[in-house]
Amino acid sequence: MEEGLLATASVGRTHGYEGFLLIHPYSGETDHLKRLGKCIIVCRDGRRVEVRVIDTKEHSDSFLMRFSGYESKERAALLSGGRMFIRREDGPVLGEGEYYIADLFGLSLVCSGKVVGTVESVCDGAQADYLMVRKSDGQTILVPNMEPFVSRPDFEKGTIELLNSSLLEI
Repeated sequence: MEEGLLATASVGRTHGYEGFLLIHPYSGETDHLKRLGKCIIVCRDGRRVEVRVIDTKEHSDSFLMRFSGYESKERAALLSGGRMFIRREDGPVLGEGEYYIADLFGLSLVCSGKVVGTVESVCDGAQADYLMVRKSDGQTILVPNMEPFVSRPDFEKGTIELLNSSLLEI
């Protein structure tokens, strides 16, 4: 995906006959989505579709969106199962010490002053997200993104410190 875009939500099934889709924000927040004008949806088949948001609404505990050109249940179903990307400037406002998960990609994992790998992706875990790190020897390890395993990321240096070196031997 191009620089400056953030994966922000998964696109669920259709809801009703007017083309509304269930949207599942990765952050759990919807305020920024309510103000959204355009976004990009990468469909299950890999197609990349730029869409204009024409309506949003909350329904029970769900968040719904409707897009121009996809105002029927059948048309909207073409987007179902996709992933929604937005421009960074359209994302939720970050608080002190917060960062986007996408900002972790490419950070060097450092242990005792030595680079031991690079963060390639992040996946959900029960208690914390896991950093998928490609070690210098080519192996991949999962590192919990929480103390006592890693420090807070240092985005200026482009590093995150591994605090528990025993994870390198798994």
